[in-house]
Amino acid sequence: MKMTVQNTQKPAEQPVFHKVAENLYRLESSGGYYALIKKSGKQFRRSLKTKDRKLADRRLKELKGQIGSLTLTDDAKLGFEAVANRWLESIKHTLAPSTIVQRDIRIKNLAPFFKGVPLRNITPFQCEKWAVKRGAKLATQTFVHELETMRNVFGYALKHGLILSSPATTIKRPKVSYAKVVIPTREQFVKLVAQIRQSDGRADSQRKSKAGADLIEFLAFSGARIGEARVSAWDDVKFQSNMIWLHGTKSEDSDRQIPMPAALRDFLLRLKAESAETPQGKILKTDSAKKCLATACEKLEFPKFTHHDFRHFFATTCIESGVDIPTVSRWLGHSDGGALAMRVYGHLQVEHSLAMSKRVNFDQTTKKVTPPKPAETEAGKSAAPAADRRAIAKAKAKYSYPWWASENPLEVFWGQLHEEVWIIPVEKFLETAKQAMGRQVLKQEFADRPALVDEFLERTPEAVRLELLAKFPAQKPEIADNNYAAN
Repeated sequence: MKMTVQNTQKPAEQPVFHKVAENLYRLESSGGYYALIKKSGKQFRRSLKTKDRKLADRRLKELKGQIGSLTLTDDAKLGFEAVANRWLESIKHTLAPSTIVQRDIRIKNLAPFFKGVPLRNITPFQCEKWAVKRGAKLATQTFVHELETMRNVFGYALKHGLILSSPATTIKRPKVSYAKVVIPTREQFVKLVAQIRQSDGRADSQRKSKAGADLIEFLAFSGARIGEARVSAWDDVKFQSNMIWLHGTKSEDSDRQIPMPAALRDFLLRLKAESAETPQGKILKTDSAKKCLATACEKLEFPKFTHHDFRHFFATTCIESGVDIPTVSRWLGHSDGGALAMRVYGHLQVEHSLAMSKRVNFDQTTKKVTPPKPAETEAGKSAAPAADRRAIAKAKAKYSYPWWASENPLEVFWGQLHEEVWIIPVEKFLETAKQAMGRQVLKQEFADRPALVDEFLERTPEAVRLELLAKFPAQKPEIADNNYAAN
């Protein structure tokens, strides 16, 4: 006996669309709007993802514009790697050689995931599949770099009409946690330079060690990248305007002119004085201090510092001296307005602010002392009484070095700071104080001169400090106590 099985399943109903305008259709079952557009014999069907007619009209207009810009030539059949190489070629003139190599590596790592598929047919699912596989293997920072490259390639394709939309927009960028950079302290910097300058007894050792130490000092005092230091020339140094040009190696926009801090100016003047003839060509005599730096770090039992760590040293010294982060960022050649510097060095600004807050005193008994201003005539000549002129002459007679006429603001500031008699005008003192301290110095701060001395010694490298103190006789005990004398 045969059994007959009756198929009770109903055939699936076909979706019913109603045309409501040119290229615009409405699905009967859901009420959602859809677009149907033809170009060069090719149909484009897209859901407009709305039930609102006005919103559907706006999205249809946008879609028509996108489809109108599409390239339907053979270029539309290109794969991911071919389009990626075109994108890289189009931006090479803005990149450093090392950056070009890195981008090329990322393209080669991405290409196998989209092999054999025209770029226009790559789906969000394929991009998500890449994210799952690569995300499990790569460090977060490397993954972010590859994702950035992928998005840039799809953005390039979108701009040139090869695709309608980027399939990588659904991939979320993971949060990158950055390790805190290890930066030499000022004491470590001074000891490292001194250690590098020592000869190890081998032939030609002294010349090589001097060149290595000069490179480290230049990096620390200028904030230059190693590539920028290597190409720095004497023609870039403008002593008259106190500026120096640094030729950027990161991009064509990273060339910059920065003011020379006192330490950099003194360093360059010393190099210039050491040359028998007027120096020409490159400032530095070596392209690398890796070996001598590694040896010095090992002997001193310091962390293994690199060339780039002294760029960090420059930045932190500037911030701890009171320079705002956007200004430091410009000096470093960053083009992001300070975002990168804030991420790397932002914690230092907080630490510095906390340290400075300890100097704030709300004690009402504290006396505010405003230093007197020497009287001047219209011609700028001193109109002080004869007794004051004799006091100034007596004060000057103590010194064998006329610091009051020096062009070095550190010398002028230090000399007046240790004098009861005002040898220079107050305005000149405040200006040199600003240059020496790296921040605005207020008149009332002169009431606590030991605090200014203390802060100045903290801000100044030991080598510069010792050179400065050698030009002055011993100071009064209440100003330069044994602790300062030891420094």
